[in-house]
Amino acid sequence: MFRLLLPSVRLSFALVCVGASVLMAAQWFGVLPDTVEQQRRARQNEVEVIGGSVLADVRGGNWEHADRYLQSLADRRDDLHSIGVRTHLGALRLVTKDHRRWYRRTESPGDASTELVTVPIRQGGAVWGRLEFIYDRLSRPGWRGYVDQPSIRLVLFFFIAGLPAYTTLVVRLFGVFQSTQVVPERVRSALDTLAEGLLLLDETGQIVFANQAFGTGVRRDSQTLKGEPASVLPWCTSNAKPIEDVATSDPADHVDDAPDYFPWDAAVTGEAVVTGQTLRLRLSGGGIRIFNVNATPLGGEDRSGGGGTGALVTFHDITHEEEHRAELENMLRLLGESRDEIEQKNREVEQKNRELEILATRDSLTACLNRRAFFEIFADAWTDARRDQTPLSVIMMDNDHFKNVNDTYGHHIGDEVLRRVSATVRERFDSIGHVCRYGGEEFCVLLPGVSLQKAAELAEVARKDIMAIRLSDPAELRLSASIGVSELRMGADEPQTLVNQADECLYVAKREGRNRVIVYNPSIPAANEAAEADANDRFASVDLSFQAVTALMSALSYRDAKTGEHSRRVANLCAAASDGLLNPVDTYVLEVAAMLHDIGKIGVPDAILNKPGKLNDIEWEIMGRHDVIGHEIVQGALGCEPLSEIVINHHAFFGGKGRHEELPTGHAIPIGARLLAIADAYDAMTSDRVYRPGMPIPQAVAELRRCAGSQFDPVLVDHFIEKLGLDEPTTATTAAGADRIRRRLTTDLGTSMERIVDALSINDYDRLRRGVDGLAGLATHAGLDEIGDGVTRLQAQLSTAEEDERLILRDTHDLIDLCRTAQRRFLQAS
Repeated sequence: MFRLLLPSVRLSFALVCVGASVLMAAQWFGVLPDTVEQQRRARQNEVEVIGGSVLADVRGGNWEHADRYLQSLADRRDDLHSIGVRTHLGALRLVTKDHRRWYRRTESPGDASTELVTVPIRQGGAVWGRLEFIYDRLSRPGWRGYVDQPSIRLVLFFFIAGLPAYTTLVVRLFGVFQSTQVVPERVRSALDTLAEGLLLLDETGQIVFANQAFGTGVRRDSQTLKGEPASVLPWCTSNAKPIEDVATSDPADHVDDAPDYFPWDAAVTGEAVVTGQTLRLRLSGGGIRIFNVNATPLGGEDRSGGGGTGALVTFHDITHEEEHRAELENMLRLLGESRDEIEQKNREVEQKNRELEILATRDSLTACLNRRAFFEIFADAWTDARRDQTPLSVIMMDNDHFKNVNDTYGHHIGDEVLRRVSATVRERFDSIGHVCRYGGEEFCVLLPGVSLQKAAELAEVARKDIMAIRLSDPAELRLSASIGVSELRMGADEPQTLVNQADECLYVAKREGRNRVIVYNPSIPAANEAAEADANDRFASVDLSFQAVTALMSALSYRDAKTGEHSRRVANLCAAASDGLLNPVDTYVLEVAAMLHDIGKIGVPDAILNKPGKLNDIEWEIMGRHDVIGHEIVQGALGCEPLSEIVINHHAFFGGKGRHEELPTGHAIPIGARLLAIADAYDAMTSDRVYRPGMPIPQAVAELRRCAGSQFDPVLVDHFIEKLGLDEPTTATTAAGADRIRRRLTTDLGTSMERIVDALSINDYDRLRRGVDGLAGLATHAGLDEIGDGVTRLQAQLSTAEEDERLILRDTHDLIDLCRTAQRRFLQAS
């Protein structure tokens, strides 16, 4: 501003001087009249005219008339102080007011305020006297007299009034000249064609030029922006909220939102070039527009003191990009939250799985390991002990006279005895070994790394602990246990043999009076050959290699994981249903048969095994061969005839007319095969298959009863339903089965969500498609229609030629929400 003002003042002063010179020249050449001189002559003429009138009265001696006349003249004139008629001898004949005093002031050398004008009075050709008029002086002496001159006053007025007027005019002219020089018309037209907003600012930050794109962006006429400071527009900070109407709102409402610093501030002063700054503008009518601002100083090397001559500022509208980025960040944040929640839910599922694993591996009454879980641990411990040449001991213990407890006090007391005894044994051995409820009132303890002598000592301590057990009711009840101990060095060639050795010692302890510990010794005499033969018959039928059973199950699970899971579930059902029906040995054989009853599916082609629809006759024929294949595998690998009989006959129909007419019917079917057929059919009906969802439990029970007598043994059907509590859906057995189904679905959903989120986090759309396709299969099999709809929408987005990242993120987020909702529902139900 000062750079423009100072030249304007200098030019204005020059113009005023020229104008004053012209006025003085006009005065010199008489173009302008001398008003002082004209007034002086007018006074002289006035006095002469008055003198003529007074002369007539003087000649006629009419002094009274002359006096009134002169008095009236003096009273009417403000600049006339007094009038006097003086004779040639100096005597005053007529006076008005205080003429003598005024006359003395006029003659005084220091008087500068009055002047004397005289006219001679003649009578008879001689001067009789004179007429004296005392006026205000027309011009004061000295420099004030010059000021009183009209021409001088005109020049002074011209200076005083002309200098600011000319300065204002020149500043405006300079502004117009500067704007037309900075942005010529052809340049303006070119700048108006730019898509980006553009401002030219002067050194004060005021807008010199705004192109049409900027005016459109800020919803203002670009012509009306000229002369306004760029900072007065409604700029706001990043956290400002839109106001409904900026034009009508109180400016105080959004003053606090204005930035403290603008990108062009440094450029206007010539300090630096500013690039990539983000600035937000609040629009009238609501809304925020976001600009990427670049500013560069204008002017060259002639800038003095580092000051600039203005700045060129460009505004790139990035509102849509910022909104898109914010939406992407929000979606990624939501996906991150989804991942965290998925991980949390998966941890809950793992916890649930651990709890269910305990249910699947532990006896529900005593919390000891069941036989299957025990022998899985036994197989690993056996391998480690044989490899590392370390001790491995087994303790078999049986509650003495347990049948009398049930008969005398009832089964509820018997159950309480088993709970107290198992708790005592577990407290003694859980820290160093594994405790299994081997069957009924028998317990088996596996002690890795414990020698035979140490195992015998621990067994004796456990026997005394059992003797110390007291019940509050009945208080008179006393407990004892017979215990047998053996160790790997005693010559056992497999885990079952080692258990048999400890069981033989247990049998000896029973024969020798109970409530004692017997350590295995091959030289123990066979005091009772019949009892020993009975023991041999008892254990010969279970000469099974658990390593071979585990290997076959691993092969089946590798070939078809779902069939492996089905076999394990059927084994659990058989173990639960055989309680009170089969002895421990037969129960163990039935469990192994249940785990291996579908081993023949290893030889079935994948196209048939995994076919989503129903099988045709040829495919059923091929599928039917798996019974024969399974029998051959079991017979060849294990060589256990009772086990093979169960496997080959479990598809026999109790009433005949089954798929295999050569199989036995009725009670000729081994009881294990009849029970396995019921458990196999029940799990098949209640489990999800690729071509249909699982059947509700009440409907499955009704189907078992409908087929009782024709396909299944009706007595065993009732026994199966009663033992599993299937008539009461809220029982623990039914709840555990439902939990297993929900656990599997919850785990599968969590795995699928993790795959999808991981693929999306690295923008791997091929991997994302595979994850979505996998989830589609899960939704179809489980009947999760809402998830299926979400999968369909996301698959449609992924199949388009141009992948819209925002829509993919949105549909993925919606799908994850649906999966999380289903997962929460399964967890809550569990």
